[in-house]
Amino acid sequence: MIKLCVFDLDGTLLDTVPDLTAAMNSAMDRTGHNGITTDQTRQYIGNGIKMYAKRAVSGSYETDTPDDEADIAVKYFKEYYSQHLIGGTAPYPGMKELLLRLKADGIRLAVLSNKYDAAAKHIIDHFFPGIFDCIYGESEICKRKPDISGFMLICKDTDCTPEEAVMIGDAPTDVNVAKNAGATPVSVLWGYRSREVLTENGAKLFAETADEIYNIIKAL
Repeated sequence: MIKLCVFDLDGTLLDTVPDLTAAMNSAMDRTGHNGITTDQTRQYIGNGIKMYAKRAVSGSYETDTPDDEADIAVKYFKEYYSQHLIGGTAPYPGMKELLLRLKADGIRLAVLSNKYDAAAKHIIDHFFPGIFDCIYGESEICKRKPDISGFMLICKDTDCTPEEAVMIGDAPTDVNVAKNAGATPVSVLWGYRSREVLTENGAKLFAETADEIYNIIKAL
């Protein structure tokens, strides 16, 4: 029986691509690099802000951008993004209703994101106030997925075991953090990675709608 649902943020709960792209293009402009498109953002995100910046600087998913160059872009990105977190961001259809339904069933709810922690908390508190038991973004105590440190913190906070939990996300990192922690991965198909890529990384449970997530959880 599932007692805990851990959700990824970008590409799972919320479509954040417009605001991410605007923030990164502000950084690219200030560092003298070409801007990127929303399609490039969809491809580049998922492995933390620094890797997103490295890919944006090089204009390629495979990148050898130096760390110091990426660090400057990250600094400018955060300066802009911290002031423009929600302008173009929106929940995916049915997600708020799903969360309220799960909460009414007594299931604990959490967010585990590779977005930096302050931004993750601000965005979730804006769109889903009071719904989640805990929210973790990347920080000193919560390393980037697929590292399981954040997932285990969530289990401790909610008094649940990994075996009682699902990790719901749109990326291979979400599948892998679940597998590494001993939880069940559930992959959504409206996000930024294809079914083929998810399958290659071991995904077996897929949802095309919020209602399908609910049905999967209830069947586990």
